[in-house]
This record gives sequence, structure tokens and C-alpha cells, in this order.
Amino acid sequence: MGKSKIFENDPLYNFLRPYVDLCIKRCYRKIEVIGEENIPTDGAVILTPNHCNTLMDALVVLRAHKGPTVFGARADMFNNPMVAKIMFFLRILPMVRQRDGLRNVLKNHQTQETIVETLENGVRFCIYPEGRHRAAKSLLPLGKGVFRAAIAANARFGEEKPVYIVPVGLDYGDFFRFRSTSLLTYGPAINVTEFVRSLDTDNEAAMIEPLRKELAGRISGLFSYIKDDEQLQNKWVLTKMLAVSGQKKGYGDFRTSLAEGTLRNREIISIIEGKCLSAPEKMEKLLQEVSEFDRKRRKKGISIYSFRKRKPVTDAMAKGVAALLGLPYFIYSAAVASPMWVASAIIRSKVKDRAFRNTVNLGVRLVLGALMLPVWAALAFCLAPWWIALPALLLALPSYNYFHDYIEGCRRWSSDLRLMNQKKLRKSFDQIIKTYRSID
Repeated sequence: MGKSKIFENDPLYNFLRPYVDLCIKRCYRKIEVIGEENIPTDGAVILTPNHCNTLMDALVVLRAHKGPTVFGARADMFNNPMVAKIMFFLRILPMVRQRDGLRNVLKNHQTQETIVETLENGVRFCIYPEGRHRAAKSLLPLGKGVFRAAIAANARFGEEKPVYIVPVGLDYGDFFRFRSTSLLTYGPAINVTEFVRSLDTDNEAAMIEPLRKELAGRISGLFSYIKDDEQLQNKWVLTKMLAVSGQKKGYGDFRTSLAEGTLRNREIISIIEGKCLSAPEKMEKLLQEVSEFDRKRRKKGISIYSFRKRKPVTDAMAKGVAALLGLPYFIYSAAVASPMWVASAIIRSKVKDRAFRNTVNLGVRLVLGALMLPVWAALAFCLAPWWIALPALLLALPSYNYFHDYIEGCRRWSSDLRLMNQKKLRKSFDQIIKTYRSID
């Protein structure tokens, strides 16, 4: 028998897939997937998301579609033969970049052939056209790899079925915090086959440049996109400040629609960018004040969410009561899930890139979660009668997530309490909002 193809059916992969999808879902308090009607069903599909949250980006895309998906990842991850085998099992192909050297770039011809074959066999291919991840609400310049693969696929079988590039937007409530929120949006597809037919040239460069410009515009329209400049972070902080100042439920509230939140953010960002053009000096000064405010609030450990217009004393008391009522189960969760959160804390302390923290949490949940279940069951049924052991086991299942949720709740409660004693910071927040609204 010959070597199996990366897109072919794998019984072990199919067996593990539901468990992995469940773990991915449990990594977030809330997940939304919209725009599925934009995915063509009559041709080959290449997905192109923005890349802002390391491996979690791929896993969120994977969970959103029950069928098979092959991914592309940077080639240096495949240097170790054992890792390369694992990557192949996970349906991930090496994508060589120019920075990897000319000799290695030549290997992309083999990868491109595999991509074309994958698409020809009706399996989706997902590639991150930026080429690397960055935890920012912006978009890096797009590489040429996705367009070369699409054009090659069209040359191979475009007459039989069209080739599409589908822009995908990924938006997260927080890049670094476990159990945040995740929004995946599919945008209208680019029909590469029709595009190539409309051109009166066979020059690849002439095809790629307009495709690259079109795709960048479509991807940036699917998440809370901010122009990539020196004020990117300050503009995002101001966006969050404006969002929470006008929300009774609060920015990122679990009860609000993530899609509505992203739309609201985009509207705010658009106005901010407009004011930066019409009143650049005033906005430059304001954004400097935003930067100083953000530095102070971080230093004092105060969350943006705490600045909502509400009844601070009443809300703080309610959160305190909730924390007290949830404390017994938190203690139980901390005890039974201790191997998981301790392992996660140790591994995360050794990871330099903060964006990988959620990936570590997921990995620990995937591996230790499966290993701990029989241990919990054995201990429960050996140490107690079944009518006590069964509830104890059921309560242990969500313990890892509850442990993190409880800590996050206490963090926000603590933030609210700190803000009550920070009148100058509250005044600074209100003054920034007032100044912003006065700028025409």
C-alpha cells in the first residue's frame, strides 16, 4: 500500500475529532459562527482567516465545520521528524516563507501540489495569508501563497468546477484570557475561476496583485479592524472605552450578540478614523491621554468593564454574594482539577509568547482531561457509595472550566472594588469620553 494522502479518511482522526471539538468549544464562554451561507457548494474552497491567536485560530475554524479541513502552517514547525508526523496526522501542511531561504522555498512546489490535490478531492484548505500571527486588531500584508495555490488549482480543474477563496474574520473578546469569546465570520467568496477568465493575461503577478487587494479588503471587513499604524493599540483602547460607556450590559457581556458587538466596534472605529483625518492634532493629543489612562488602569489592576455606567455598590455586592455562594464548588473544582491547572500554569510560565497561553490551556484540557476522567471515576466509586460517587463524578467534569470562570469573576469583582476608590481614574475616563465627543 502507498502512503496515505493528507486529505484521506483516517479512522483514528475521526474518532478523536468529536472530543477535540468539544474541548475547543469549552475553551470559550461563547462561540458564534455566522455567514455560512457565503461558502460555495459547487467548487473548491480555500479559507483565508486573519491570524491573531496562534493555534486557536485553526482550532476555531476546524470546530466550525464538521467535515474535513486541511491547514497550512509555517514550515519551521516541521523540522522535527516526529512533529512532522503529528502535523500530518492533524492534517497540517508546511508552508515555506521567503525568510526561510530559497532552497526551502522550492519545497513549496510539493506543498502546492498537495493543496491542489486536496481541493480537487473536495476537501477544504485553510491558509493564513498573513504568514504569521499577531495579537492585534489589524491585518499584516498578505503573502502570495494562497493566490498561487488558487491559480494552480484553477489551471488544473477550473473547467470542471470553480475555485473560490473565502475570506474569514476571527474576532476574540480577549487574545490571552482562557474562556473568553470567539466570533468566526465567513464573507462573500471570491470566484477565482471567473476572475482569471476576465483577465486578458497569463502573467501570474498581474493576477495576484488585484486578488491580494480584494482579499485584504474583504477580510478586514469581517472583524474589528483598525488601520495598522503607531496608534493602533490606543485606538483599540478608545474603542473599548466608547463601547462600555454606551452599554448598559457592558462590552463583551455574555448576553449580547458577538456579531452585534463586532458591528458596533467597527462603527466606532470608523468614526475614530474619520476624526483622525479631520482633526489630526486633537486626536493625537487625545490618543496620548488614552495611552496614559490605559497605563494607569493596568497598573492598578482595573478592567475596562468596570467603567460601565451602572450602580457600582449594588453590583459589587451582587458579585460578592455570587462569589460566596460559588466558593464551595470552587474549592472542590480547584482540588479535583489541580493536576490540570497546575500543569497549565507551569507550562505557561515557560512560554514567552503570551498568545500561546490559550493553546496551552486547551492542550492540557485535551490530554489531562481524558486521563483524569478514569482517575476521578475510580476514586469516586472506590471511596463512596454510588449515589454519592456519581454526582461527585458529574461535578468533576466541568471543574477545570469553573475554576477559571470563578477566578475571572473574582478578578472583575476585585476590579470593581478598586475602581470605587479611584475617583481620579474614573474622572479621567469620563473626561476622555467627553473630549472625544466634542471633536468634530
